[in-house]
Amino acid sequence: GPSGVNQLGGLFLNGRPLPTCKRQRIIALAASGARSSDISRSLKVSNGCVSKILGRYYRTGAVGPKAAGGSKPRMATPAVVARIARLKLEQPGLFAWEIRRQLHAEGICASSGTPSVSSINRVLRTLPSDLRLATEPRDPRPRVSPPAAAPVPQPPPAPGSPQPPRHRSGGRNRTVFSRQQAEALEKEFQRGQYPDTATRQSLAAATQLPDSTVRVWFSNRRAKWRRENKLEAGGAGPGGAGAVPEPRVHPAGLAPGGSPAPAPWQPLESPPFAPLRP
Repeated sequence: GPSGVNQLGGLFLNGRPLPTCKRQRIIALAASGARSSDISRSLKVSNGCVSKILGRYYRTGAVGPKAAGGSKPRMATPAVVARIARLKLEQPGLFAWEIRRQLHAEGICASSGTPSVSSINRVLRTLPSDLRLATEPRDPRPRVSPPAAAPVPQPPPAPGSPQPPRHRSGGRNRTVFSRQQAEALEKEFQRGQYPDTATRQSLAAATQLPDSTVRVWFSNRRAKWRRENKLEAGGAGPGGAGAVPEPRVHPAGLAPGGSPAPAPWQPLESPPFAPLRP
């Protein structure tokens, strides 16, 4: 870790214990009768650190620091691993702490050797597949597949309900409309091609059709209406809707209403100009 300087000017490393040589120096000065405060100022080590080192030395006689990294995890034996796998396969809903309590109750391992909850979870995560197969109960009797059940006839679909899917490529479920439903939909379409939400919901309630089916019907009906208009406009002949009407010719001297027709317009002739004299 990064180094730092304490209040006394001494160097230290974060997360690292005091070197053994300095620890021995602290114990030697304390054995010679020096106080902890004097040792702290002399070696530039905090007074709390000196007190901890001396207190541990007086209790245990150890000079070096404690082991870093925590305690070593308890390794489960193969028998314990097999029992854990068996319990989990028999009761998949068991938690790790329940498996630990069951192991302790069965006396498979001593109380001091019972694996922890984290160890049991680690065993369950890393359980090999071959061990799972080995712990599964095997039935020596041959398995006989049950006879296939006869297909149950399906009733015919009711009007307005989606037909069952057909086994053909590219098939699509189509809705069969009754005559009353088709007439009600067509009547509403003649009123307006784009019904609002309230109209669509009331129409769905009256025809007993889903709102989505009503929306799809109106969308398809509008597309059909556009196709029909396009075909009529494209196939119109000289007398059809797309032809330009020819001008009507009336008898000479009569207007469409029978009144005398006005005289045709003629340009006025301008009088001849006299030649300019020089």
